[in-house]
Amino acid sequence: MYLNWTKTDIADYKKCQNEWLRHSKTDYILYDMCKKWPDHRDLAAVQAKVIIIARTYSAGLERKGRKEARVGVLEKVAEILYQNGIWIDPAIRRINRFNRLSQYAVSQIMKIHGRLVGLLRSATNGRVKLRSFVSKYLHFHVPTVPIFDSRACRILSDADWYPWRECRSSRFLAWEKGFDASYYRFMMQFLLYFSDLLELNLNPSVRRANYYLVYSAS
Repeated sequence: MYLNWTKTDIADYKKCQNEWLRHSKTDYILYDMCKKWPDHRDLAAVQAKVIIIARTYSAGLERKGRKEARVGVLEKVAEILYQNGIWIDPAIRRINRFNRLSQYAVSQIMKIHGRLVGLLRSATNGRVKLRSFVSKYLHFHVPTVPIFDSRACRILSDADWYPWRECRSSRFLAWEKGFDASYYRFMMQFLLYFSDLLELNLNPSVRRANYYLVYSAS
């Protein structure tokens, strides 16, 4: 194990999971939505998915559009996804085949995430990378995709958790061109954290592990 989890830590994790179960209906509705409309061939369906996921999880896309065109930025994001469905759909199907976060699975997740972040930058003011929204959008299509969240990132980087200065020597995956740098660093920290949860036999899912990070940061 990378981190020495105490009995108190483990009890806190289990308590958090009970809390997540009480609030998990929202997640299951989003999973069901993306199962029912998994592809990007119907613009109206893509718009609905973008709007619902962005607003449910406060992705803030509407605050990030160009000043002269903030109205309709969600629709613009949906349009870009729709126009690129020819490669997005097979890419999502490919990563949806993975039932665990293997090295190859993580590599494929990082590639599609990085490519989408680059594409969607054109729908914003150019200064904001949409790594959080993209990770959330992908997650509800593919539940093995970890969600990048500023609070989760902050707690993972805490000195008592999995700080990057300590984790970078244990990198699970080598850097590749096209990866989003912040998501890459978060992913390497998350994988160490997730492997500890597995070793502790806590039966984690990616979503439950993500939830505990946000819970710990609150």
